[in-house]
Formats: sequence, structure tokens, C-alpha cells
Amino acid sequence: MATPINLSPAAPTDGIPYATLVPLTTSEATLGDAVKTPAIIPVAYGQVVVAVVRLVVNGLITGSNFYIVMQADLGDGVWYDVAWAVSTLGQGSATFVLSGGGVGSVNNAFAQTRQAGAFPAPQAVGSNAVPIGGRIRFVGKATLISGSSSVAGTTPQVLTTITYKLMTPR
Repeated sequence: MATPINLSPAAPTDGIPYATLVPLTTSEATLGDAVKTPAIIPVAYGQVVVAVVRLVVNGLITGSNFYIVMQADLGDGVWYDVAWAVSTLGQGSATFVLSGGGVGSVNNAFAQTRQAGAFPAPQAVGSNAVPIGGRIRFVGKATLISGSSSVAGTTPQVLTTITYKLMTPR
């Protein structure tokens, strides 16, 4: 009798936690777990990044609008938007994948007109075809109009968990 083999091997390396159940605030803020992961991640030339962003609504929110933006800069503190997700989720959870970077024939021109605290436009999932600069970070904001808590005494809120992986294409 043949012995069954494992056809689902574990990945050799998993993503790196950037934020774990971090609440989105009413003003735009960097979302990193400062203890586990630096709020700003250094990136080597030509690397690409993929991030899984999971949003969880604690309670029931009857009116909301929130976003997560992956940004990059060239080490000068001038941040530009690489990819973003906007949602109006009222309960439950949603998962988004944000990615960017690489080198090659990426041709794109755009005006970085979004100010900190302003929602990305268009208000949907989107990205700019652009290589990543020297650093990346994730920022987010939530606007909650009204809601109720699933547990008495707690405030309804949106929590985010972000896991990322940097890779160098060959």
C-alpha cells in the first residue's frame, strides 16, 4: 500500500506582520506595530512588495468610509501613494491585496494631489504604476458616522491587520 505524501508544503518564508488589529483613527496615521515592525520599512533597489490588508469591523457601523494607503518615498519625507483600498464596510471583514514596485518599462506620470487625511480618488481600490522608492509605510483613516457595539461598553471601530513581503525579481 502506498504511503500518502504531503502535496501542500509550507511556504519557506511567510509575510512579515506590519500591523496586528491596529484601530483606524479619525485622522490619517501610520499603522505599523512599532514594537514588532518599524513604521517605515527600508526597500532595496528593484524590490517589489505585496501586502495583504484585512479590515475587521468591531460592532455594527451604519455609516462609514475608511482607507488604507501604501506609500513610498525617496528618503526625503515626501510620500507618494503606491496602492490603496477604500471601503464602506459596515460589519464583518474585508481583505485587500496591495502591491507595487519593480523596475523596467514602468511609464507613468501623475500628480500627487492627495493631502494627508483626504480619501484617495477615485474612492475605490487603485494603484499607480511606479517603482518603490527607498522606504514604504502604510497609513489609514476611518470616518464612522454611527454604529453600535457588539459588546456593551466598547466603541465600534475598524481594526486592520497588515502582512507584507518584499521580494527581488530575478
